[in-house]
Amino acid sequence: MKITIGNQNKNDDQLTEAIINAKDGDIIELLPGTYFSKDDPFICTIRRNITFIGKTNNKSDVELYCSFTVGAKNILIFKNLTISYPANDENTLSAYDGAEVYGDNVIINRQTSDDWDTIYGQNSFFSFKNSEILTGKKTKAIGLSLENCQLFMDKTKIQLLFQKNSQVYLKDSIILHKLELRKNSHLNFRNLTIDSTKINSKNDLAVKSKSEISGQKITFIKNDPQIRILGSHFDIKDFHPQTDKINFKFDEDSKIVVDGKLLSKQKPSN
Repeated sequence: MKITIGNQNKNDDQLTEAIINAKDGDIIELLPGTYFSKDDPFICTIRRNITFIGKTNNKSDVELYCSFTVGAKNILIFKNLTISYPANDENTLSAYDGAEVYGDNVIINRQTSDDWDTIYGQNSFFSFKNSEILTGKKTKAIGLSLENCQLFMDKTKIQLLFQKNSQVYLKDSIILHKLELRKNSHLNFRNLTIDSTKINSKNDLAVKSKSEISGQKITFIKNDPQIRILGSHFDIKDFHPQTDKINFKFDEDSKIVVDGKLLSKQKPSN
């Protein structure tokens, strides 16, 4: 069933009722406007397969002050809208137990004082296209934290991506602040930019504990970027800037291949 909200009074009440009473396959269309508020955000658990679509091409025209939790193999789809959570002690979006989350032309943000992840996933699948996952003004908070998850991302920007035992594919995307892989994670990319210019971090890119990263064309924005590889595999072609301007640190248990050549192990990690 398709439900359109935003053309009557009491839009928040209508949206609350639509979410609570949703059935599998329901599509909730939202006209441009703000739903709920910074002082009274809506916290909900998704128990059905639901789609939220903003009736606009500008993802900033529809703003929801919400926190969403989805699990139990449910599918949640967002398109053409912004989701922000303005209070503490909740993720803006969390997914568990086989959930699937798809975002197309969306902004997912977290405007809080604490350092909770904007998005947290465990045993779930995520796909984002033409989107932004932000942490507000915080630089140490994680935009997207994955544990035992899969992620596909195309033309999307994330403030700090962290993955643990997760499989990720990135295309034409930007990571702000930091990218880190741990515990048997795999990442493959094509045309990836890492911009750590706004933080003072020990590493721009860290690959640890039997993880693997491979891909074509990586661009670091910060001067003298730091790459740290511990007990992992690293195979990347086409660096910007050139590799002689990148500070590699790695241990004897790591294999580092740059532009098809094995990097000599002369820079042990601290």
